[in-house]
Amino acid sequence: MTSDTPFLELSHLNIPMSSVDRALPNDYLVRDIDLSIPKGEILGIVGPTGCGKTMLLKAIAGLIQPLQGNVLKEGTDITKTPPSKRGMSMVFQDYVLYPHLTARKNILFPFLGKPRFEVSPEVRLNEIASLLHITEEKLLDRRPKYISGGERQRVAIGKAISVLPEFILLDEPLSNIEENLRNEIRHSLRKLVKEHGVTAIYVSHNQIEIAEVADRIAVMYQGRIEQTDTYTSLYENPRRYFVSLFIGEKTTNFLRPEEVERATGGRVRYSLTIRPGECSVSGTPDSIPIDGKVAIIENLIHEHKKIAYIERPTEKAFESEFAMGELFGIELPLDYPVEKWQEMRIYIPLERAKYFDRNGDRIYNVW
Repeated sequence: MTSDTPFLELSHLNIPMSSVDRALPNDYLVRDIDLSIPKGEILGIVGPTGCGKTMLLKAIAGLIQPLQGNVLKEGTDITKTPPSKRGMSMVFQDYVLYPHLTARKNILFPFLGKPRFEVSPEVRLNEIASLLHITEEKLLDRRPKYISGGERQRVAIGKAISVLPEFILLDEPLSNIEENLRNEIRHSLRKLVKEHGVTAIYVSHNQIEIAEVADRIAVMYQGRIEQTDTYTSLYENPRRYFVSLFIGEKTTNFLRPEEVERATGGRVRYSLTIRPGECSVSGTPDSIPIDGKVAIIENLIHEHKKIAYIERPTEKAFESEFAMGELFGIELPLDYPVEKWQEMRIYIPLERAKYFDRNGDRIYNVW
């Protein structure tokens, strides 16, 4: 392997539904995945439920076979290599543990049949138990059915990292862990992985969590990777329409191409996205108005701000008097006078908006 060879490389990976269940339709769960992961990097993967995140991890682990494409590790094709021979471990969201073994024996299980390690199993057990807050003897001596879901997930993480594999796959590893422990374990886990040069893929639906853990993040949608970059770059410079809508803690506003064309008098014919904090209550010659009634007011006490969402009518909303329109938000000072159901006009400064063509690609220098 040369210095330029990625530690892990995915090339044109396609996984059909039939790889999971032959009875399913002949459609793809994962499509045309190309990824290069340097040694020691933590790559995060985010995306909506059902976009293919877990299927991609299982293909990398060798648990399912892709129909097309290759998985290469340090330049060697491991696409058909059995999972046990790939030098990696995986933490599943539903924490796979041996039910007949205690928590202690589950964590130490990967040591069985392995050559001698630099650190003894008991020393590593103590290190992991401290990191994951499972130091109580009574907890370590219980079988999985007698400990809580959060404790089982911590034991599963401990089992996966006990021998510090070259590569680790983490599928929502902290989703069932108590909130007061999650932040501390997240930071400790990243520190451990980085100190030992372990390469990792970390899947999470929590953007704050993934931003703190991962070096880079791949955004998935409908089985494809839309964009891979740092969280800051994804937020500030999304190159795909879905990324612009998905990344960020606050809901991003959007207008369809026909709405933008109508509002701009035919000057712009692209989709538009803009964040609530970029909108205004006062207009300029280069802004367009959005009218509606205030439907939701979300107070952001810790930021001393609030977001008012107006319900704007759409074509679907006119089909029924009970149909909801689409929401469009604006960020306001916490003391700004606004009440639910009042009429409100929000202005979109066109120079601050982002524009995308019908294929979802970013268009620059529109305004």
